[in-house]
Amino acid sequence: MKNNNTPHRVPSNGRHALMLLSVAMLIFLSTALCLAAGGDPRRYQANGNLTAREGTSTVTIDENGYRVDPSVLVVTLADRPTSLEKLRLPAYVKFDYVYMQIAPKTMSPVIVYIKEAKKPAGSNKRSTR
Repeated sequence: MKNNNTPHRVPSNGRHALMLLSVAMLIFLSTALCLAAGGDPRRYQANGNLTAREGTSTVTIDENGYRVDPSVLVVTLADRPTSLEKLRLPAYVKFDYVYMQIAPKTMSPVIVYIKEAKKPAGSNKRSTR
């Protein structure tokens, strides 16, 4: 008669639980990293005539009001940095802006870069209508 003393192997619920917990942690960790890596807000580009400024916090470009970021970079036609106050008005400018939350549930366009530019040819012509 053959005597087999090897123990009978029963699947352990502890191993399955540990494996399930590991997979769940990896999923949650990857989701958290994706949400945390939102990065910089999207920048929008536009151009127009800068016609007015109120101190260093607000400007009017083509009759639209924009807030100005305190760390705004202003560049002249000669590619030299300057301040917003030294820019002669009216000036044709190209600018970058982002939407920032100013008040609860209120997103506002805030200019982060302004470059003085030459007015495009043909922009002084009147409509033939």
